[in-house]
Amino acid sequence: MSRLLISLVLAFAALSASAQTDYKQTASKASRFFAGREWASAQALYGLILDKHPDADSVYVRAIISASMLGDTIGASHLLEQAMNAGVGFSSLMSGVKSESFEIGEAEVYEAFLLRSQRDCPWLERAIDAELLDYYCFRDDGVKMVAYARKMLAGLPDSTIYLSVLARGYARCGDFDNALGVWRRIIELDPDNYDALLSLGNYFDIKGRQAEAADYLARAQRIKPTPYVAARLEALCRDGKKR
Repeated sequence: MSRLLISLVLAFAALSASAQTDYKQTASKASRFFAGREWASAQALYGLILDKHPDADSVYVRAIISASMLGDTIGASHLLEQAMNAGVGFSSLMSGVKSESFEIGEAEVYEAFLLRSQRDCPWLERAIDAELLDYYCFRDDGVKMVAYARKMLAGLPDSTIYLSVLARGYARCGDFDNALGVWRRIIELDPDNYDALLSLGNYFDIKGRQAEAADYLARAQRIKPTPYVAARLEALCRDGKKR
């Protein structure tokens, strides 16, 4: 190997090592600012990192949160678009933003980021709808569960997954008439849907409609036996014999 080639290889190695050291130092400083909730400083450093490493997927998460905490909703949406253009996975990015938001006790940041991004990145509307639906299920927000389950069902009207969420949302809102109709629709599509059978059985049990309760609970018990359902079926059988 010629002296010139050796020199070039060594120079390239030195530059690479220096760049790697600079990256680590900048990332370390950014992490300290983030941990200290110094959002402006964290956002600035994460921006520097992404300028040189636009595919650094984990950096986007904290950059988005830093921007959001500063009220820079447009900047947060721009970072989402930038991440998508860099090939970062949508699901992993959203999972990271959600996890970090919850970790710092700012769950509302995640919701606000999704709602703003939906307006700024309309081509991601359905994917963001799915994220919002999952978030509202976690929050047990019946009204929003109904609204977003309906949006998802507009594209997949026979999805038992979204129908189940819709029924749960109605039940959470105390609208059992509509919940009952959705549970029955689920059974039409999937006669062995355990959750719908159990929900119907419990509903009729509470309403004192013993025959219907026993029918649905027995079907649920055949699919997934549990001590609770077995006890309720035994009680319903005893009550039926007394009549």
